[in-house]
Amino acid sequence: MRANLVSAAVAALAVSACGPDRRQVDADFAARTAAIEAGVAARAAAATAAAVPAGPPPGMAPTPMVLTQLACADGTTRTLRYFPEQGIAILMPDDVGKELQMEPVAAGVRYAGADLVVTGEGTSYTIARAGAEPVTCTAAG
Repeated sequence: MRANLVSAAVAALAVSACGPDRRQVDADFAARTAAIEAGVAARAAAATAAAVPAGPPPGMAPTPMVLTQLACADGTTRTLRYFPEQGIAILMPDDVGKELQMEPVAAGVRYAGADLVVTGEGTSYTIARAGAEPVTCTAAG
C-alpha cells in the first residue's frame, strides 16, 4: 500500500512539474506564431507596394499635364492643372481638387464644373463660384 502511495505521489509531482513547462511552451509557441504572422503580413505589404508602378505602364507615355500657379486678387494662390488630352482641368483651392470639363470658346479657355467656372486668356483668369463674386487671377511666372 505504501508503494502505491509513493508511486502516486511521484506521479503527481511529475504531472505538476510538467504544468508550468507546458504553459511556457504554449506561450512561446503563441509568441513565435505571432512573430511569423507579423513577418508574413509585412512581406505581403512590401510585395504589394513593390507591385504598384511608379509611372505609367510599360509602353505607355505619361499623361501630359500643364501646371499653372494663379495669384488671385483675393490674396489666395491656386493651382490649375490642365490635362489637354482628356479635356479636363483640376483647380486646387485649399488642397481640395475640383475637376472641371473643358468647354468650347472663341478665344482662351473655359473649364466648368458643378459650381465652378474658370475662364482665361493669356495670363488673366477668372474663377467664378456659384453664389460668390468672381475672383480675378494672374498666372504666375
